[in-house]
Amino acid sequence: MEKFFNLYLSPAAAGIDVDRILTEDKLLRLHPHWFVDETRQEKQGLFATIRDYDTEQQTSFGLNLSSESNADDPPETATIMRITLFEYGVVELLFFADGEKTQVRVRFADGEGDEALEQDMLLWVRAIQEYLRLYLAATPRTMFFRLLMNRMVLQMNPSQRKICLMLTKITVVELFVILVIVIGYVSFGQ
Repeated sequence: MEKFFNLYLSPAAAGIDVDRILTEDKLLRLHPHWFVDETRQEKQGLFATIRDYDTEQQTSFGLNLSSESNADDPPETATIMRITLFEYGVVELLFFADGEKTQVRVRFADGEGDEALEQDMLLWVRAIQEYLRLYLAATPRTMFFRLLMNRMVLQMNPSQRKICLMLTKITVVELFVILVIVIGYVSFGQ
């Protein structure tokens, strides 16, 4: 069974040098629920043992990243990247640009993907989509978030990310309250 998801990226995404910005290890760490316990490089690709943050299930599988086109790709498309999975319920994730839109094709191993696996792949696809979006433009904002993602966020496991996000939200609320108190004191105190 194949499932298609719209990436909502500009067709310029086909020009991204995926080999320069993504590695197989980085791809694993982009998934918002996966603890990467162990990795080993083999001839076919990177094999990893992961633990799901949500379900606490441990899984081992392999993946290979490439940016080359294949004979079974949709006609008249530009391949952005292909993630081939081994020993998992999904065989392949193909990111491609088709005219004015970008899509991802998910091919399931047994011909019929279950709902939990489909949801898991959708989470991963959306995380990869947001990471690729950072490389579509070279503005100061995207450069800052690239640095933040590569140096900090991708080095953390999912629980550390949730804690940092919570602390960031609390800090923003605290700064807003302090700003309101200072403005109120200056305005009404004099």
